[in-house]
Amino acid sequence: MKRVVTSGDLTQRAMRPAGLVETYLAHVQEDIVRFDLLQGARTRGCPACGGTGAPEFERFGFPYHRCAACRSVFVSPMPEEHRLARYHAEGAAERFRLEQLLPATADVRVRHAVEPRARWVMAAAVAHLGPGLTMAQFGVESPRLLEFLHASVSVVQWPDTLTGDPARPRIHGAIAFDVLERSTDFSRALHGCRLALHPRGLLFVTTMSGEGFEVRMLGRRTAALVPPVHLQLLSRAGWVAALTREGFTLVEYSTPGELDVQAVADVCRQESDLVLPPIIDELVRHKDPQVGRALQELLQQACLSSHVQLIAEAGIDS
Repeated sequence: MKRVVTSGDLTQRAMRPAGLVETYLAHVQEDIVRFDLLQGARTRGCPACGGTGAPEFERFGFPYHRCAACRSVFVSPMPEEHRLARYHAEGAAERFRLEQLLPATADVRVRHAVEPRARWVMAAAVAHLGPGLTMAQFGVESPRLLEFLHASVSVVQWPDTLTGDPARPRIHGAIAFDVLERSTDFSRALHGCRLALHPRGLLFVTTMSGEGFEVRMLGRRTAALVPPVHLQLLSRAGWVAALTREGFTLVEYSTPGELDVQAVADVCRQESDLVLPPIIDELVRHKDPQVGRALQELLQQACLSSHVQLIAEAGIDS
């Protein structure tokens, strides 16, 4: 199975500016209280495989569990859907993210995320399906992504509800970048993707991994982990289970993230009580930056970075 490994000059400071991130996370915590997100929350099992979860850590009051069967990480109890909808529509955190944080990092995100993702989608789609394709982007519209994709494929924007509509024509590819982790009903969202696709159509997903290095080393300290945005962080085994249930086949799984080691090293410098396994601690804190880069590349090779990109193929209708 193909794996994507990257090597570049991306830095934690450029992608996650400390001051802006701190302000954003402060707004997140205020909005969690403002919309009373934990009121009426319901207990659930693993959204990937249905397994039983054991408490892993808590962040901003949200309990994260790790599935005993597939090792995915997920929030339980799950907030009520209407409260989450208000958080995203009315909250100061989402407004700050859209109006301040994203514009401030737009150039670096285009260079290190949007453009590489567009090339990845176009290359895989044409290689598997040929020319003349129609695709749909789910979630918040990304004009720059659409701009890059329109060079090779026809792309339409679909709502972020990810519900399949039988009245809509089926498409060749579904692009779900950083949206499935925030779905209040993960199975329904994945089923909607399946309904939208032609048989042999492709689903392109980017998300965070529950078994990635940053999440496993930092837990509740993971700055990139933002409840209630990240409600489920599936492992590879979790993705296989969930995709198989919906009639998908996993055809590519990579973790080309570049920031795990930098993120862990930053927290190690700031919080002296953080304890890592001895050899990991030595590598993360090593004074030679090439050692950190080599460790990050090893994580990519082993599919253990915390950033995931995958391709799944829809099966033939029964």
